[in-house]
Amino acid sequence: MGNRRTSPIQRAPRTDSGSSRPPAEKGRTLKNFSRKTLVLLSIVFLSNPLALVLLGLVNRMLLRPVRTFFVVYPAGRRFVDHYGFKFLQPHLKKTPVICGVYFQGGTPGLIFGISGTESDFQQPGFLAELKSNTDRIGRWLGISKIKYSGILPSAMHRKGVLDALEVKRKSQRVSQVVFRAEQQLREELSLGAETAVILLGGRGSVGSPLQRLLQADGRTVYSVDCDDPMPENLRGSRVILIDVARKGALEEHMEQLWEGIVILNETYPAPRRRTLQQLEQMDIPVFHLTGVKGIALPRFPGAYSGGIPCCGMNDSDDNQPLIQYLSCESLRKKLAQQATAGAPNIAA
Repeated sequence: MGNRRTSPIQRAPRTDSGSSRPPAEKGRTLKNFSRKTLVLLSIVFLSNPLALVLLGLVNRMLLRPVRTFFVVYPAGRRFVDHYGFKFLQPHLKKTPVICGVYFQGGTPGLIFGISGTESDFQQPGFLAELKSNTDRIGRWLGISKIKYSGILPSAMHRKGVLDALEVKRKSQRVSQVVFRAEQQLREELSLGAETAVILLGGRGSVGSPLQRLLQADGRTVYSVDCDDPMPENLRGSRVILIDVARKGALEEHMEQLWEGIVILNETYPAPRRRTLQQLEQMDIPVFHLTGVKGIALPRFPGAYSGGIPCCGMNDSDDNQPLIQYLSCESLRKKLAQQATAGAPNIAA
């Protein structure tokens, strides 16, 4: 940031007030219809059992260049409507369909989507049937590695349909990327290693290994669980708050935050615009871990555009984080000035 010629952190295109710049209504309607049509064609021609078996035969004949597929779900009904015609949505709740491809870590993978949301995960038998369907698709395609987005791995584990070791490995890989992202963010903002870290969700599946990594690096870490108060001894200090908690935990702690905090969000989904605006009024900037560097066709929506979400990344020790700045332009400029001046305290 500041006067540097290049920055590894992407900036979301916003006006100074933080509002997005919507495209022309006509073009948006056409794009929306085209996207839903492509999903429909994918279901008809690529996601039926015969097509998947044929794709699996080709994959095996080519010595299995595709070894992974990534199952994603929408953050809310808005995203369901974003990708699928309404008459299709009930049929796709727990039956994944091909909706894209991605390239990351030198290998390709397939993206499968469902229309079921987190509220559906609570229904009896939902996750077990989803797991059965994805395993069957994996056998058809000759693919052994299946990755799940968001809270699906932990939710499946609690229901006894996903192995605990698999969840642990996934969480450790994600924690390594978040650890690198925090280092990248500190460098970008000219913050030293003495900067304290508040880990929101520090006792969770990602938070626990992340806390160990930070402490091994000599960092001062305060673990805050969803029901814990913020550490009052840090109030007014420059602090990095890493959100790896469940959805909504950040909003529950909003009243306890202060100017001087810099937020790095890993939680799915990214903070809503209303939350960002409230934080902007407190002069608290928000950076979002989009995922890792890679190419997805089509791109993932919203704050995940331009990368591959951490939960879908390949098993590599060198996955590079991709960070996006979500807050308003005026706050970004203020941060840049402070980074350039080497200010001792953001709140000063």
